[in-house]
Amino acid sequence: TKYLKLDAPSGYSEDDLRKIYDEYNELSEAEQKPNIIVIMNEAFSDLSVLGDFETNQDYMPFINSLTENTVKGSVYVSVKGGNTPNSEFEFLTGTSMAFLPTGSIPYQQYIDSDTLSMVSQLEELGYSTTAMHPYPASGWERDEVYSYLGFDNMYFLPDFSGSSRLRSYVSDLGMYRKLISLYEATRESGDDSPQFFFGVTMQNHGSYGKVRNFFPDVTVDGLDIDASSTYYELATYLSLIKRSDNAFRFLVNYFSGVDEPTIILMFGDHQPNDYVVNPILKMNGINMETADIQTQQLRWQTPYILWSNYEID
Repeated sequence: TKYLKLDAPSGYSEDDLRKIYDEYNELSEAEQKPNIIVIMNEAFSDLSVLGDFETNQDYMPFINSLTENTVKGSVYVSVKGGNTPNSEFEFLTGTSMAFLPTGSIPYQQYIDSDTLSMVSQLEELGYSTTAMHPYPASGWERDEVYSYLGFDNMYFLPDFSGSSRLRSYVSDLGMYRKLISLYEATRESGDDSPQFFFGVTMQNHGSYGKVRNFFPDVTVDGLDIDASSTYYELATYLSLIKRSDNAFRFLVNYFSGVDEPTIILMFGDHQPNDYVVNPILKMNGINMETADIQTQQLRWQTPYILWSNYEID
């Protein structure tokens, strides 16, 4: 408004300036409301942070290749090997587990009424909000908690009938296909509101022992998977991470062809259990029980990848 009070430049009336100002505001508002997709990927981590090891192939080739309109880094989470909902709680509410008693599961103990969250804030901005988790709705009481956090829509295991699976779990690719189908359905229905999808995957859930329908194709040099069940489990884990990388490629490729501005964030909820990473620690001469705090912290570190289909800083 203060700019409209200035004398109009030569050739521009006050009405001209007001029209330009209004058009700019409309554009600015649209740019501030991209579709937002957040994937909290089960046990997704890059174990190379724990020490050096070589594999027979890159287990995150697509993510490692991403550079354009991409921000990558690491986060520290409050759990390892399990208790996924605590990472969810911290991300969606911005509240740290540091302020709660040791062993707490906020989803089961503290969220029993409407709770301020990223979800409720985005709803106030006009977003349609959807939570997805291809597992029973009662797990960690998500069906109740998601409502308290403000989600409009929720999809659980029964909604993923026919989705592709890896081992016994719905695959990352299966969940992304469902997400895309829901996105397309909103647009076909005439709903043009910005979308917020929050998906929690299941594909990489432990344990990582031998199963009939999955054989690891990523192995660590010097560790014979036929010689040790632990080496086999490590190979299975890394092979699943490679499948996650490939599925993320599918998701990014789809939204790279969508005209609407869209931003995707994927991060890991925690690292796998100790038995999975112990071979790497042993190879690097690391004993976590006697290690300094900086080394111990590495077990709580997971990657994040933020990508958009439009130009970002």
